[in-house]
Formats: sequence, structure tokens, C-alpha cells
Amino acid sequence: MSLRLANPRNAAAGTLKMQDSAIVAKRKLEAFLYFLYGEDLPFKTHWESLQAVKSWGFRVNDAARQCKDLEEVKDFINKWEHERHNLNFEIDGIVIKVNSYQHQRNLGFTAKSPRWAIAYKYKAETASTTLLDIEYQVGRTGAITPVAKLQPVALAGTTVRNASLHNADQIEKIGLRIGDTVFVEKGGEIIPKIVGVDLARRPENTAPVQYATHCPECGTDLVRNEGEAKHFCPNEDGCPPQIKGKIEHFAARKAMDIEGLGSETVELLYNNGLIKSIADIYDLTKEQVVQLDRMADKSAQNLIDGIASSKQIPFERVMFALGHTLCW
Repeated sequence: MSLRLANPRNAAAGTLKMQDSAIVAKRKLEAFLYFLYGEDLPFKTHWESLQAVKSWGFRVNDAARQCKDLEEVKDFINKWEHERHNLNFEIDGIVIKVNSYQHQRNLGFTAKSPRWAIAYKYKAETASTTLLDIEYQVGRTGAITPVAKLQPVALAGTTVRNASLHNADQIEKIGLRIGDTVFVEKGGEIIPKIVGVDLARRPENTAPVQYATHCPECGTDLVRNEGEAKHFCPNEDGCPPQIKGKIEHFAARKAMDIEGLGSETVELLYNNGLIKSIADIYDLTKEQVVQLDRMADKSAQNLIDGIASSKQIPFERVMFALGHTLCW
């Protein structure tokens, strides 16, 4: 039986992480090289380097083209906006690059990307479905994020059930009502978002969505500071998602890097009353932890050892773990 994977991006990423090389081989992943890195390369242009890479036996996308002016660039964009659906792999746009290596060096880079290349994104695939409800999630900072609960719909290789609505202003701008038929697309082909409402299919006797006034977790009145888009729950010391979120952030790899203290373990410790704040982590004992469900002797010891090791973490990471940015 052949295996059909709905989402190429997730399939490729998951395959590369697999431990079983036999399964990886069966997936028959292919790669197109799009850039050649190196010092003192014997090429003056990007195009020359791609042709060399191709002559060496590596795969280079045959659709790549040299364009002599902006009109040819526009023609290339327009061509692939329609023909991309005939490819045996998915693309969401094209990349336009300056060909000359000397010009690339002169233009340089920003903090995140080269100044000599720009991505042109095609309009994202859109699907329509029904807005069933809006739920409100609480982050570790107390920020409230409304989430649209949708009738499941297939979109860009995945089944979409939820979409972020960001804040009250967006809900008002779109004019959402429960029961609406909404248009959903994936921002950057990854994150589902609602981009509009099919007013012709709006049910009768519906009312505009009234944004939450109280925290869905602890019931505290929400606040919205002047000039800010989001609502917040101010009960940072008594709101469970905020407490657990702060602890998870504190223990994360880029922060205190406490082995064994992931989200499930934080949930377990919190629900059993063993931690109510970050400080409580350092009062934990193996005897307390080993009595919990799914906590064997070795897991409990690894957690205690991880907590002890975190005391050697540099000060700047402690500041980050506590939710601060350290500036010099």
C-alpha cells in the first residue's frame, strides 16, 4: 500500500527527524539546491553557480530563469501563478534575486534577510466553513487570545478546526457572528486565519460577537490598557494558565533548560499542589515527585538533577527565564 501524506511541509520535516533510516529511504525525499555558499568562488553570478551545481550532479529547479528586466520578472510571476498547480510539488511563491555576486555583496543583509532577494507570495488558498464558536485562551503574560472554532474544513493539505482572531478589534472589523459562513486562509501557508464573511449566507437573528469581559480561567475582570490591542487578565498570581505558562517558559531549553520539566510535568505538579510559582520548583524533592502518576524513580531523579543543574545557568538566561530582556 502506498502512503499518501496530506501536507508536504510537515511530511518532509517529520521524515528528516525519524530515527529509522529504512522508512526515510522509502519516503524518497528530493531536494533542490538554490544557493552555493563558499569563499572565493570562481563565479561572478548566482546563475553561473547554479549551472555548476547542476553539472556536479545536484538537482536544481529547472523552472529557474534569468530575467534581463522587470518586464520579464513580471511575466515569470504571472506564468507561475497559474502553472504552479501543475507542478508535482507545492509552492506558495517565487524568490527574485540579484544575479551579480558583487552586487549581492554591496547590498548586504538586514538582521533577518538579504537585501538582494525578495519573496513574492501568491494569494493563499481559501476555503469556506462555519464559525461554530469563539473561545478565549490565556497566555503566560495574561494576554487573551480569541480562537475561532470552525466546522472542520480541508485547506492546503491539512484539516483546519481553529483559527486565531488575534484581538477584539479584528473581530469587530470582520463583523463576525456565531453561525457565519467565513472564509479561511493560511497566512504564509501555515497559520489559519479568517479573512472575511459570506454575508449572503448569514443566518437570521444573529448578533455581533460580544468580546469576553472576564477571564475564562479565573473569572477576573479583563483590562485593556490605552493604546493596546489585546485584553489582559491582571490576576497573574492566581490565574492557572499564567502560572503554568510562566513555569514552562522558565524551564524551557533557551531559558533554564530544566530536563524533564515540560508542559505535561508542569501540569502534573501544579494539579497536585506541588508548585504554585517558579520559586516552588527549587523546593521539590524526589520523594514528592516519585509518588505522582507516570513518575518512575528514574524520571523523578532526572527532574531533580535537572533542577540542580539549572542553578549553574548564566545570569542573562535567568533574566530571560523570568520573562525579562537584559540589555547591555
